Amino acid sequence: MYPLRQWRARSEYPGGRSESDRNQVAGPCTRAPRTHYDRTRLNPVILGADNAPDFCVYDDVDAVTDLPSAYFFRELLLAYPGAKAILTVRETSSWLRSYRNHVRPHKLRPSSGLRVRVGKALGLKDDVRRWEIYRYKIAMRNLVYGSVGFREYLHRTKFERHNDSVRNEVPQDRLLVINVFDGDGWEKLCPFLGVDPPGVEFPHVR
Repeated sequence: MYPLRQWRARSEYPGGRSESDRNQVAGPCTRAPRTHYDRTRLNPVILGADNAPDFCVYDDVDAVTDLPSAYFFRELLLAYPGAKAILTVRETSSWLRSYRNHVRPHKLRPSSGLRVRVGKALGLKDDVRRWEIYRYKIAMRNLVYGSVGFREYLHRTKFERHNDSVRNEVPQDRLLVINVFDGDGWEKLCPFLGVDPPGVEFPHVR
């Protein structure tokens, strides 16, 4: 078992150099399992099915990154008092351009829970998987950003408020703020995790 030791406290970081930490936050630095962009473990919370959730759902991994874990950083702080948080930052305008190109709301089709249950009963595995992804993405984007599609004011405000909240609420001894756009890499990340730098260049591409 690998009780969660760190998670990335930044939400979606599509495209560009910011993806470098996607699999590398606990990549070469640690060899234990990690989870990126978890679409299942917190679904009962996101979809409103569990009103008294237990956030100790990452006991079998060493690290978790991206949404939805970044959104629930407060709950994870309490659930895993020994875990550390890594906040990856970048210029707001840069993130907005990247997210606007990433969001593609026209590809999401609303799917009800009833439709999913009927599909499962009929054995429509591929359709059910697609419908479940639609439900997850729509619910998560509404939860995190207040909109499925791109809304510049909403996304800019949510982005900046989230970063400020992480900086203000995560204890300083449990928080690393890293900006790979400015050249941050192993020299900041590995000491924070208490491990030696790997013998590879810090990645800067998807």
